[in-house]
Amino acid sequence: MSHTNQPEYFTINSVCPHTGDVTSLGIFENMRAVSYRLQRMYSTCGDEYRVECHHLSTAESECEAYTEQTVNRAKYRREEKEKEEKVKYYDEVLKEADSELDDKEVELPDIKAAYKTVGVA
Repeated sequence: MSHTNQPEYFTINSVCPHTGDVTSLGIFENMRAVSYRLQRMYSTCGDEYRVECHHLSTAESECEAYTEQTVNRAKYRREEKEKEEKVKYYDEVLKEADSELDDKEVELPDIKAAYKTVGVA
């Protein structure tokens, strides 16, 4: 993905087939330089190389990203605190409602009085 305002730099990394260790072989300004460097290298069967693209970052862009992240974290903390307070309040209201129901004596209707049992003749 190209950034219009940041230059791209390419790296060649060699991966050891036995240990998986990665060694950086250089930083290049474009793919043409990468291809010439790959042509110069002595390679054998099974050698693994990775070409990676990086964008040069400036202090201003990193400062802006850091500030945005700090604001988002503070907003998240504030929202989480509000949510926890609401949940705590809701739990207290439920406890009060449950205790009020426990205090009241609930009477079930007498359904036998409303209906007569008819015997089979």
